[in-house]
Order: sequence, then C-alpha cells, then structure tokens
Amino acid sequence: MNGSRQCFWGRGEAMNVSYSYSVKSDKSFGFTFMKPFLGWQKYSNISFSAYRDFAYLPWNLCNSKENGLHFQYSGQLWARKLFHNIKATMTWRTLCPSRETVFSIREYAGHTIKCSLENSVAFDTRNNRLLPSKGLLLRFAQEYAGLMGDATFVKHQFDFQAAAPLIFGTFLSASIQASVLTSLAGRSLHILDRLYLGGPYDVRGFNINSIGTRGNTSCLGGATSFAGVLHFYIPLKPPESLFAHAFLCTGCVASVHSKNRLSDLANFQRISGGIGLVLILGNIIRVEMNYVVPLKHSAGDSYTPGLQFGAGINFL
Repeated sequence: MNGSRQCFWGRGEAMNVSYSYSVKSDKSFGFTFMKPFLGWQKYSNISFSAYRDFAYLPWNLCNSKENGLHFQYSGQLWARKLFHNIKATMTWRTLCPSRETVFSIREYAGHTIKCSLENSVAFDTRNNRLLPSKGLLLRFAQEYAGLMGDATFVKHQFDFQAAAPLIFGTFLSASIQASVLTSLAGRSLHILDRLYLGGPYDVRGFNINSIGTRGNTSCLGGATSFAGVLHFYIPLKPPESLFAHAFLCTGCVASVHSKNRLSDLANFQRISGGIGLVLILGNIIRVEMNYVVPLKHSAGDSYTPGLQFGAGINFL
C-alpha cells in the first residue's frame, strides 16, 4: 500500500507513506518527506526518511529487523546529466538466528547500530533508467561508517552501464559493478555489511546472494566483489514495453579473509548465460522471466538451472 500527497504547503513538497507485506511474511513501513530547492533550473532537493523492515534472509538462514533514519541531499548539474547525492544514515539493526543458522553467522546475532555518511557522483545520459537503449552511466560512490555505533568500515563502489542501438530496433547493453569494503578499527565486518552477489538482479542462474565463501548451507559474503553482464535485446509488441533478450553474466565475491583479492576475483569467476523476456511496467518497475544455465561455478555454490523470475528497479 502506498499513499502520497504533493505540494501540501504550496512549495513543491512531497510526502509519501508506504506499507508492504509479502507472501513470505516480510514487512516494511516507510515515511518520506521531500522539499525541493526553488529557483530557476535548481534541480535539487533535500529529503528525510524513516523506515522499519522485517525480513527473512535466506542466504544467511536468519531474520533481520531494521529501523532507520535517512537525511539526504540530491542535486543535478550540467544540463541534468551530472547527479550528486549525499546521505546520512542511522540504523538500528537486529539479527535473529533461526534453528538452521550456522555458528559463523549466529555469532553476529543481536543488536547493532550503524551510522554512516554516503557520497555519490554519477554521469548519466541514458534514455531510460530501467532499460536504456542508448546512453552511458558512470557512478562513483563512497560510504564511511563509524561516526557512532558498532559498524566501522569504508566502502567504495563503481557502476558502469552503456547501451548502443543496432539494426531493426535491437540494441546491446553492458553493465559492470565493482565494490571494495575495508574494515576500520581492527573490527570484523558484520555479516549485514558484507558484499553479496547472485540472483535475478546481477549474476543470474545462481540463488540470490549465494556467491562467495560459504558456511555449510549459508553464504558468508565478502569484502570485494565484481559483476558484469552483457545483453542483446530484441523489441517485441508493444515495442516500448516488451523485449526478448539473451545475456551472459559473470561475477565473484572475495572473502573478507582473502590475502589476494584480485587473484581470487580472477580465479573464481562464476559465469552463466540464458534467454528470456523483459517487461517494463509503466516505466516504474522491470520484470524479467529468464531461462538460465550456469556455465561455470565453484564447489558448494547454490545455483538452479532453469527458469528464474525477478522484479525490481536495479538490474545489471
């Protein structure tokens, strides 16, 4: 459920309240207030968000409760092609183990507080953010956690996406995402802060967030990750909403204890390929139904050849 109101003070403000409940009993509640900066071509705003989430994490075999506050500034420059975002976050998290949770994850159970500051700069010329047929995205993001609370780390992330039209409405698209986490103050990276890959949104054919070091049936995440996807799209009917595509995915996550992260990323790459359908609903959400075959995997990986479904806004 979602409810919103625009310009209730007559100055461009927006307020949104949302509540969701999934078939797997995941629940979330969120409130957001946004205030734009007024003036000629001032494409910037500030916002405040409060949320509360309850979710089951199948890759960790445990439950997570999260209460958070966000304060954010968003700005646009250079003919609205350069985007700058600064966000301050304070989160109270609770990791609740289940009977199946392994000890290597159970040791992180309980309450933690994370206070972080994030900064990102992006250059974006894509004609559509859900499924671009032309244009380029370059994004650099940094996050520093350790102002208060238990989480202390620095995270760097690089995102790249390029799309180019071909003949008869077909087009190619390539995406890359690379992330590095560095723990501070000699503390171990919390299981909730680590990097994960796998699933219908990045390395298709593998179970969600399942790539990397494992503890029995659970994924332990990592401190360095790399993922890349190459797509070939063919428009169907209606041509602006429905597409067939073929794709090739690769990705890897290096352990938090890795002595040579670049070597691990190069030597333990997972690869998958497949074909499927992509549906864009109202330029709001992207839906994929794919048939995927893992072509390269490592011992202990959790993967499922066959049909895989995904719906969301952030896809590689």
